[in-house]
Amino acid sequence: MQIIFITGIETEFDKKLASAFSYGNCKVFAMGEKWIEGVTLLPLNLTEAYFTLSKCAGHIDIYIDVNDKRCENDIFNVRKGISDDIMRKTYEENVIKPMTTLEVFLPLLEAGNGKRLCFLTSTEASINETRCTEGYGYNMAKAALHNFLQITKNVLMPRGYTFRVFDPMYSQAPPEMAAQAAFNYFVRRRGIERGDKRRDDEDNLVFRDAFGRQHTW
Repeated sequence: MQIIFITGIETEFDKKLASAFSYGNCKVFAMGEKWIEGVTLLPLNLTEAYFTLSKCAGHIDIYIDVNDKRCENDIFNVRKGISDDIMRKTYEENVIKPMTTLEVFLPLLEAGNGKRLCFLTSTEASINETRCTEGYGYNMAKAALHNFLQITKNVLMPRGYTFRVFDPMYSQAPPEMAAQAAFNYFVRRRGIERGDKRRDDEDNLVFRDAFGRQHTW
């Protein structure tokens, strides 16, 4: 039985994703306070959550970071000027928090066999694809997260880690559909082109959305 760790249960997508894994014959742990059938809740404090999970399971196979926070006042653009406070807050939620959480739980990933890391992002933060004219704080934070993931991949992939980055498309896809798409993407292996091990898609850091489309960074 695989051990799944989810960093939080806040949105409807988070709840549906946790349920999808619990129905998939996995043992699911998540930091949070709201009861969900089939999910073992952990304390919100990182240190306490780590030691609780360590005692209950001893390892993690699939690590899922669902931190994806927007600020309702993040509406400035190149003409309106910027807000240092909003940018800092958005950066802390979308970059510093995922970095800190992964650092705390990495020993449990090292102890497991799965070694799969999953993160959320948005196509709005894609430099090549975005058409946004505001929301700089969120988009810049996600761009920084993408850099962090690339560096982390360079360090951890030689040690057997694989990565999944996913856009749940909150405003466009129903949470249950997005969660099922994420579940399928997170648990399955990506392909080897024409059976040539030198062309293993797991070597690429990519992200997909709830409709299964692959996007550029």
